[in-house]
Amino acid sequence: MPKLNRDRIREWLEEHNWSVARLAAECSALGEDSFPEGTLRNAVNGIDPMRPGRIRVICKVTAKYGDGIPYAQLVADGS
Repeated sequence: MPKLNRDRIREWLEEHNWSVARLAAECSALGEDSFPEGTLRNAVNGIDPMRPGRIRVICKVTAKYGDGIPYAQLVADGS
């Protein structure tokens, strides 16, 4: 399973003045499963990998609420 590009997702969150909690809530609302805040926080911090389907949901949320992050940019190099 791939890890998130920690720098890119943090940059997006900062640019849009979002918390990990808000990202988790929006992903849970848009996706088919829930995104626990702690799980997402670990993924954003580069600690834990994330399922590709969940990464695609993050891509959709970033596109809905901003400029969007393509999947290729959201996945860390070497994942």
